[in-house]
Amino acid sequence: MPCRRIIAAIIASAAGQCKLTNPLNSVMLMGLREGGVPVHFLLVNDDGFQSPELQMLCRAAAGRGHRVTVVAPATQQSGKSHCFTITNPLTVHRGEMPGADAAWQVEGTPVDCTRLGLYALAEGPVDLVISGINQGYNIGLATYVSGTVGAAREAAFDRGRALAVSTETSAPPEMRAFTAEYAIRTAEKLVTADVPPQSVCNLNTPACRVEDIRGARVCSICHLMYRDGYERYDGPRGQTTYWLKPMETQWDREKEPESDLALLLENWITLTFLTPEPCDQTPWRDFPVAP
Repeated sequence: MPCRRIIAAIIASAAGQCKLTNPLNSVMLMGLREGGVPVHFLLVNDDGFQSPELQMLCRAAAGRGHRVTVVAPATQQSGKSHCFTITNPLTVHRGEMPGADAAWQVEGTPVDCTRLGLYALAEGPVDLVISGINQGYNIGLATYVSGTVGAAREAAFDRGRALAVSTETSAPPEMRAFTAEYAIRTAEKLVTADVPPQSVCNLNTPACRVEDIRGARVCSICHLMYRDGYERYDGPRGQTTYWLKPMETQWDREKEPESDLALLLENWITLTFLTPEPCDQTPWRDFPVAP
């Protein structure tokens, strides 16, 4: 099934159950997958175990009758992409989170959390990994460096089901609550959906009021560019440090009117399947230098 048809089916199912104007009224309704069986969700993120959005997601999943295991970084881990620990041991700490059947804090990266959750900490098979809710959009080329997307992609690489969820930092509180519920409803469908192999369903919600959401759209990622810079500081004892400056962005909206960022700015929910499929290599078949 083509990607756009797959996502359209998921959107229709999720939106059909979730009233955009009343996101909080139906959280406690049982939301079981097809066949009436609860789902075992592994929740991870890159903003850390103490993130309020992670706790919202956990409560939303538990409130709909699902089993929840939380494995999240002990500290902020944004921008870690697919980094994981190889040569050092990983320290974990038992935690508590309302709604979770088990919760763990990991002194490691988001991908470490996914790997530990799937291979060591979760009791029994995990049906789907949800990474988020990220504090800030994960759109365009940022999906390649995002710890949120990286954690979901690790599950997808192992041929598991994975959903990455984000909303803008300026989103009002009711939008964050809506995002948690909508994400769980989407995940319920994603568990059994016919999706592209080893793909991550990347979900972003707009920064508007819930009642201003126009709907949900399938889209491609934009080509927003981040121009980073560093500020140098020379310390009193001869040490030199560099601090990351506020990022500047470059993007031509007119060239990508149907991309994720363009639609989010118009108050649409966006969903994109991120796949490892390579581009067609045929145009470069004459590129290799003769040995």
